Amino acid sequence: MIAFLPEIVLAQSFGASGFENKVNNLTSKLISIVLPAFSIIGLIYAAMLAATGDESAKPRMTTILVTSIIGCLAPLIIRWIQSIMGV
Repeated sequence: MIAFLPEIVLAQSFGASGFENKVNNLTSKLISIVLPAFSIIGLIYAAMLAATGDESAKPRMTTILVTSIIGCLAPLIIRWIQSIMGV
């Protein structure tokens, strides 16, 4: 079982810094690339619904805009929480 999880083995024997760096890199990529990409895709989808005259387009667009703003502010929110926690 351990042979299939080399990061865990290395984290236990050489310290967790390498594993933590990988997790931090993954998290930063998710926040900086994936969240904005999904926001743009969602806005395009809502705009297409609005262009076709769908009645549910306005609530969806509002929801997507609010979540996009929160998604774009996520790095700032995370840094703010980390500074409060002293990390």
